[in-house]
Amino acid sequence: MTFGERLKYLREERGIRQKDVAEAVNISPRMIGYYEANQHFPGDPRMLIKLSELFGVSLDYLFGKTKVRDNKTFSMLSKEFSTLSEENQNDVLDYIKYLKTKY
Repeated sequence: MTFGERLKYLREERGIRQKDVAEAVNISPRMIGYYEANQHFPGDPRMLIKLSELFGVSLDYLFGKTKVRDNKTFSMLSKEFSTLSEENQNDVLDYIKYLKTKY
C-alpha cells in the first residue's frame, strides 16, 4: 500500500473529509488530495509526524511498511525479541519465513 493509499484509508476509516485532515495539520485540502493521489509527498518530516499523530499510527504504518499500527506494539515486540538468545531469535525469524511462505 502506498503512502497516499494508506492516508486515504485512514481518513475514510475515521469518516472524515480531506478538509478536516487539512485543518488538523494546517495545510490546504488540495494538498491532502495530492498526497492521497500520490502526486505529492510531504517534504517536511514534521508533516509526516503530524499525520501519524493525527491518526495514532506509526510512521512505518503510514508508509505501508508494516501492518502494525502503533509504535507501542512494535516496541513491545522488539523488546521481547531482544531478550531472546541468538539461537531463539533465529528460530523466530525462521518461523516468520515459514509463515510467509505458507500464507
